[in-house]
Amino acid sequence: MRKLRVGIIGTGNIAKVAHLPNYKKLEDVELAACADIDLKAAKAVSKEYKIPHFYKDYNEMLEKESLDAVSVCTPNVVHKDPTIAALKAGVHVLTEKPMAGSLSGAKQMYEASKRYKRILIVGYQTRFRIDLNSIKDFVQAGELGEVYYSRALALRKWGVPVRLTFIDRKLSGGGPLLDIGCYAVDMIMYVLGFPAPKTAYAVTYDKICTDPTMAKKEGWGGHWKPQNFNVEDSAFAFVKFRNGMTMLLETNWASFSPADVFNIVLLGTRGGAQMTPLELYKDILRKRVVIKPHDEIKQPDIYEQRIFKFIESVKKGKPLFCPAIEGLKDQAILEAVDRSAELEKEVEVEWDF
Repeated sequence: MRKLRVGIIGTGNIAKVAHLPNYKKLEDVELAACADIDLKAAKAVSKEYKIPHFYKDYNEMLEKESLDAVSVCTPNVVHKDPTIAALKAGVHVLTEKPMAGSLSGAKQMYEASKRYKRILIVGYQTRFRIDLNSIKDFVQAGELGEVYYSRALALRKWGVPVRLTFIDRKLSGGGPLLDIGCYAVDMIMYVLGFPAPKTAYAVTYDKICTDPTMAKKEGWGGHWKPQNFNVEDSAFAFVKFRNGMTMLLETNWASFSPADVFNIVLLGTRGGAQMTPLELYKDILRKRVVIKPHDEIKQPDIYEQRIFKFIESVKKGKPLFCPAIEGLKDQAILEAVDRSAELEKEVEVEWDF
């Protein structure tokens, strides 16, 4: 049986931690080539993971190698061009989240996947969490009734990524909104079946990370220079949906708060639920009850599952999780939140793609 030939575009930390080791676990996958604008980095990864060929230019890699699939592991703003190039070359793509650095870029990627009839999956590995899928089951079974309010939370008391690929808007497209807030938005949309949003009103702050005193406290990877920090460090938004539901989004990299929070909360006419810890709130026999798992939830290796499901998608010829259209819809909400904060007013969410 012929092995699937996979390439890696971008050989930074996320490729080394989440993509390469998991492809190596699959006997029917051959890591054939990698590319990075830093040729030394590409060469080092090639040697470490026994990848036969390495390139500085992903276009050269796509031209010379006969690939079945690629992982795009570049900074957010640089997802678009290599993804479209790979799709045009007849190669299936798994891109890191968020889909792109902008809605315009995400739309171009989506259109390319349709034009060239190749799979494009956005890598929201949170889709494989057991607790998240349990909430999706509650919703689909009608346990919550009509969900009218939701909270999407991705908050850190102190977790600032210091590399320019995160804190320079020219590379990242935004701060925690695109870095971790995208997960919170995707989780809400996933469990609710992607209801259509209407408007967004948002505010953002850079109160913490532009403060030289705070920068000296170090983040993830050391110090950062406040003058290089040109994205938000906090974003808060209120999104209205066409069906009358509302969503409160809260995300940040740093704050004076007691704990990190990564959670979704749903309120419905027949019950409520939250993901962390997994709990369902109901009326049973005229009593308010809290229903929770009897045993500890043991999450799978969600990064491993992401790669395995992508390869299964390539084999079956269809996306088996987070197809491009869903990543695009997430991006539409993120873009509206960012635009609302910039314009300091409520804005409409572009949606009918």
